[in-house]
Amino acid sequence: MQFFASVDENNILSMNVKNQGQNPVEISSMWIVNKTLPNQPVTRFDINYDDAFVPSGFTNNVISSQTLYMVPDTYDIKIISSYGTMDIDELVVGVGASIGDLRAELITDPPDVVLGKNVTIAMVVTNTGSAEIKNVHPVMQSVTGSGFLISPSPSHTPTSVNLEPAESVMFSWDYQVDGVSGDDLVFSAIAQGDFEDVDDVSSNVASDTILLREAGEGGGGGEVVISNELFGKPQIFMLMPNAVGDENSDVSDRPIWGVNVANPTDQPMFVNKVVVMAFVPRANSQDDVFVKNCEDIPGANPERPVTISPTPDNWSCPESNQLMWRDLVSPVEVAPRSVFPFLVGVGSGNMAGTTDDAQNILVQPVVFTTLGQYGKSGYGTTMHTNEVALPNVFLARTPESVASSDVMSELTGIVEGSTVTFNATLADMSSDDVYGISSGTSLIINIPKEWAFGSVVSHNGFNLSPPVTYPDGSTQIVGTLISSIDDHTEAKTIQFTAQAPSVPKAKMYVMSILANGIATGDSTSGVFAVGPIAETVLQVCPTSGCP
Repeated sequence: MQFFASVDENNILSMNVKNQGQNPVEISSMWIVNKTLPNQPVTRFDINYDDAFVPSGFTNNVISSQTLYMVPDTYDIKIISSYGTMDIDELVVGVGASIGDLRAELITDPPDVVLGKNVTIAMVVTNTGSAEIKNVHPVMQSVTGSGFLISPSPSHTPTSVNLEPAESVMFSWDYQVDGVSGDDLVFSAIAQGDFEDVDDVSSNVASDTILLREAGEGGGGGEVVISNELFGKPQIFMLMPNAVGDENSDVSDRPIWGVNVANPTDQPMFVNKVVVMAFVPRANSQDDVFVKNCEDIPGANPERPVTISPTPDNWSCPESNQLMWRDLVSPVEVAPRSVFPFLVGVGSGNMAGTTDDAQNILVQPVVFTTLGQYGKSGYGTTMHTNEVALPNVFLARTPESVASSDVMSELTGIVEGSTVTFNATLADMSSDDVYGISSGTSLIINIPKEWAFGSVVSHNGFNLSPPVTYPDGSTQIVGTLISSIDDHTEAKTIQFTAQAPSVPKAKMYVMSILANGIATGDSTSGVFAVGPIAETVLQVCPTSGCP
């Protein structure tokens, strides 16, 4: 977490928080210390709930809905997150204020790079002064370390920008790197710009380091294996529709959302809150994937959440684009080396009258547990105008079933060495027979390594490609729809078997089920891409039993 305080020409305070971590950050309060006055008085301010959350990789002004005028003086401003993290920034207001400052931060992606592959270097530059800085551009000063660059002089994008006070920009370079496994490279850069009559206003020197590795060393692999030695925190996996539609009126239109909370430790873990947040990257967006107060709308309405067993019934929508399960009195216990699913059916949202599709919506689940608060980024869905098909993928208890009672996002208590039959299912959760999932859409199943693929038992409605087993031992099954799924009571299933591995103690694996293709909406929506996902957690236990 990084924090920049600034004032505008009217001395109105802005507090821009940059979330550098993988989890969303909630800012709970701020403290302002007047360092000019002899007794250095301290004033505490609460952060409004609507401003408090900063998603991973975002920069937000956490007091955007508050107006605080600063008297010319020198201040220390402290912000505190709900997790106890604190950051401090000094702010000089009025005479002697720092005008025209640039502040830079360098980020490498990925931080560990396979030999001969590319790395992206991103530099976030913020104008922390009180006036515009023109022609802001980055300068890569040096690249040092034991590795080397294959492409030594890449260009950066964008070329240059003008930054208003408190405004930020991200510049990026792409380098191809090489060396031997274990080498490192240190990138250092500054930002420069023009302010009034002063040329080459410069930022701080920002640096970051990458490590080089052989392919297959860390960071790779086809499936996720959770073990206590590697993960001492809850792990999060999702079941998510794609697309989510818009303004459906039928009460049975409820695509399924799910968050699997896995406990990789040897101690019980308790979950008291799960939040799924959706971020529509549209300027001044009022689009609602989840409608505020969906649980309080009287009558049988399409947005009202319907809990799916075994999840306790405590779902709500406290704010727009926030879907929350919460029970502070009776939290859910997740047994050692096990998983608990939080599943719910929620109706389509509202695109605020726009006629443009939202081609990508960021989705982030966050869980609050006795092991701490954790979140996960990297998920996305789409939202389309008017009524559309609502594709979901999941493991079903009964082949070709669309009943929510048949939906599974996890399977626990699997005995080592046993053969398990799985029903990987593709379904349209809309209630209208007009819209559907088109022929040619693929259902993709990734069986984790260490599991021995058995055979495909049935694939009614799919043309099946020969299953492929990769060198790491994982297997992929791909089936293509022969004809479209138009009937809302219809689903298509690939049923297959796989043998669980031998384990010395309970161990969890992730089987991912995905779809890729197109679906149809009404005459306004037309056709659109689909991409639902189900990260299904499989718990395998030794013959002596699970914890």
